[in-house]
Amino acid sequence: MKNIHINARISFGEWDQELQQDVIDFVNYYISGGSLRAVADPSERVSSLIAAALEGGAARAYRQEIGGVITELRQLTELPGFSTELLEQLAAEVSRLDSGKLRALAPRTTRNNQVDAYVNGPQCLEMLLEEIAKARRYIHLSVMLFFNDDSGNRIAAALLHALDRGVQVRLMVNYTVTALGYGHNLEVGRFSEISDRLEQAGAKLQDTFHSYYSAMEWSRRRAELKAQGIPESILFLQDKVQEDVELTGLNVIDHRKFMIIDGITSIVGSLNIGDQYTFATPIEASASVQVDGRPMGVPVREEEWHDGCFRIRGAAALPLNAVFQSRWLLLGGDFYDPEDALYRSEGNTDFGSEECTLFVSFPGNPVNLIQQYYLDLITYAADETVIVNPYLIDHAFWDRLGGLGPERSCHLTICNPLEVNDHPTNRAAVRSNMYVPFCNGVSFYDYSATERFSHWKITYDHRSHAVFHGSYNINERSACHDFELGLLVKGEAFAAKVKAMIDFDLSVSRKITDKREFFKHPWMHPSTYVNTATRNYT
Repeated sequence: MKNIHINARISFGEWDQELQQDVIDFVNYYISGGSLRAVADPSERVSSLIAAALEGGAARAYRQEIGGVITELRQLTELPGFSTELLEQLAAEVSRLDSGKLRALAPRTTRNNQVDAYVNGPQCLEMLLEEIAKARRYIHLSVMLFFNDDSGNRIAAALLHALDRGVQVRLMVNYTVTALGYGHNLEVGRFSEISDRLEQAGAKLQDTFHSYYSAMEWSRRRAELKAQGIPESILFLQDKVQEDVELTGLNVIDHRKFMIIDGITSIVGSLNIGDQYTFATPIEASASVQVDGRPMGVPVREEEWHDGCFRIRGAAALPLNAVFQSRWLLLGGDFYDPEDALYRSEGNTDFGSEECTLFVSFPGNPVNLIQQYYLDLITYAADETVIVNPYLIDHAFWDRLGGLGPERSCHLTICNPLEVNDHPTNRAAVRSNMYVPFCNGVSFYDYSATERFSHWKITYDHRSHAVFHGSYNINERSACHDFELGLLVKGEAFAAKVKAMIDFDLSVSRKITDKREFFKHPWMHPSTYVNTATRNYT
């Protein structure tokens, strides 16, 4: 660690690419409320430098105005309250911090990606099978549920064919939660019938249900991993998980859903693998609304869910593969280096014009950057902003939404399956908290008018031409206790396509127009207390 004089500065001309990224990471992390104790010994100087600049919230508002994340030096210099002198002093202080830990926590941005959006089972399943069939070097898949049903077995068959071609396959699945099945059918939960075939063919698998060690087990395991050369920037992530479980006593769930193929193709979304999500049954398609030649629609069957994912071609695969690696190693998987040639793109990674920023959260994280993105999205709304999410059970979200005045609220639209929902308290949470926001101008659409459940989790921010999509639910578990992942995509043309998808959902939903559908006095309704008592559970 360098010794930096109290008045030390590093001029812009001396910043290399690594220091520039470290300062950007630090500012993003700190603006979101991240604790310095997680990345370095507390430094009163660095805290006082940036705290004074952030007073009043103008910097946070500016960051949301440009899309919710700082990605380049120019944006740093334009932050309200920041000056060249302050940034150069900040650089001197940040150069002392543990950049590995900081990078493990901060958002990761890549440019020149090509992103395509898919919704509903047939579109998603077809795309997944096509991409797996193209794999030539490796497939890394992380998903909470992998069901032993038609689409699960079709994807498993595609993975077996990939193994036959010599493709490396690594999978992370929650065997225990999968075993619960769905629709009172335990047979579909028999992932072991799939995993046995995959392992026999050479695939490597890890059960994410075992995401926590006893204190003695972790002490031993940590020492082993450190001796193997696993960096502290990965080990400290599990330290935080251990602290969270010991503090709360709650189980933790790896809720992330993503795939990386050959270092060039990534798939990120909110869908698991199974007929609820990746069904082959045709949808009830719109005769007029299409996006990229694919019709919008709703599932034909009640048991099938409306859901989606993004396919990304480009450098976004690199930070995503690093996220996979950290979880894989901490679960006990074999070592691999995402920087090795095998795991990187073989050629040019410029495929399109979309800027992609990866956000991750985990149990015990010093600050949930995904939750903070959602809170800032509504707090500083100044143009059309739409949130589509199946669960609205996060107390912080409702507190922030209820505190907004009409000048912000009028820009906000929420779409949620209020009546058709697999969480027993979503309806109570919405009806208990939506009255004031509704009166202030927030629009609310109930997707249940389709008689189907929407599991899609996506936001649209017209002002910055940005959309955010991933596994994150607006509930206490996602905010505090689970592993989550999402992708912020900036690009005018792509955002317009996603908005057309969202607009279709709004068109088939019921717009609530009567404030009496929400509770003016929620404490008078027993369901309010049921929701409060169960909001930490799923």
